[in-house]
Amino acid sequence: MNIRGFPLQAIAVCMLLTQQPATAAELLTRAEWPAVRSGTAIVRIPALQRVMRQFAGMKQGIIVIQYPGGDRGNEWALELRDWLVALGVASKQVLLEPGSGFPDTMVIHAKERSR
Repeated sequence: MNIRGFPLQAIAVCMLLTQQPATAAELLTRAEWPAVRSGTAIVRIPALQRVMRQFAGMKQGIIVIQYPGGDRGNEWALELRDWLVALGVASKQVLLEPGSGFPDTMVIHAKERSR
């Protein structure tokens, strides 16, 4: 089916995209992850600073962490979530998703919680 030449699927995707403001995804590589971690070191990571600024401006935001597969990627994502919680983000506001699509890289972004 289509409306004036546009497939309904394309129209549905456009409607979904316009319902929530887009936020830029940030990449965090292993090279950027501090070897010695502390709260101070974590808050100095530029990618996390940008995500946290986006998150702070949201009414019901969540932080999505897409991490590389395997035990090592899972462990890294869990550690980042623990740091975010220690720094004041509620654990229910952090969503972990496997499959960042990049080895040794997490994709992190803030978005409004779906209702």
